[in-house]
Amino acid sequence: MTSTVQTRPARGRGPLTGGQIAMIVIGAVTTLIGVGLLLAATAVAVAGHSRADGFLTTRPATLATGSYAVTVPDVGVDVRGPDEAYARGLLGTVRIRATGSDPAKPVFVGIARTADVDGYLRGVAHADVSDIDGDGSDVRYTDRAGSAPASGPGELTFWDRSDSGTATRTLEWDVSGGDWTVVVMNADGSPAVSADVDLGGTLPVLRWATGVLFALGAVFFLGGLLLIVLPLATRRRAPRWTNEQGAPGTGRPGVG
Repeated sequence: MTSTVQTRPARGRGPLTGGQIAMIVIGAVTTLIGVGLLLAATAVAVAGHSRADGFLTTRPATLATGSYAVTVPDVGVDVRGPDEAYARGLLGTVRIRATGSDPAKPVFVGIARTADVDGYLRGVAHADVSDIDGDGSDVRYTDRAGSAPASGPGELTFWDRSDSGTATRTLEWDVSGGDWTVVVMNADGSPAVSADVDLGGTLPVLRWATGVLFALGAVFFLGGLLLIVLPLATRRRAPRWTNEQGAPGTGRPGVG
């Protein structure tokens, strides 16, 4: 006696191909990159919104020397022509604040062309700042030997911006091309200079950077998700065979 087992196809998903697995792996990596970019954009946005008075400001660094002046060279941007206006639009306004260590002794802070500062301090004992740690705790100098200046800093006219007096002195300066130097002195030109100085900037570039990072992060994140979902959604359907009672079979229809 023979009996026939009735079988019918049932829907099912086949295994992933090598190409689909590769797409999923690439998608996972791309998604992680997108998450990193979005986190970076968030950090930049928080930094931009946490600025006091519109300025992103460094921690104060104590600039001190037993001689007559402390200089911070290489301020500004090395561009000319239309690029100078573009750089100014990115970097914005610089703010320099100086607070003398002796509240009773007026302090002077000014910024001028490096060539003018070099001419003024030629032969004058002073210290050039060569490096400042990020937290302002360690300042390194290059000492220049010399004598006293011929005149106090406030008597000169070449300063682009300057301020002097007791308490905190502040100057704001629009970033300009060329070589510029910041000078901190006692207002009367006497030796033993000491002041806490911080540097701030409006940095409009932060707004641009935030937008670019958010846009790139969204593209990478969504693109990565697409690379993961597509192979799973388009995986080929492979037929499975079941008997008439619905139990899974092991092969195609046959006679037993």
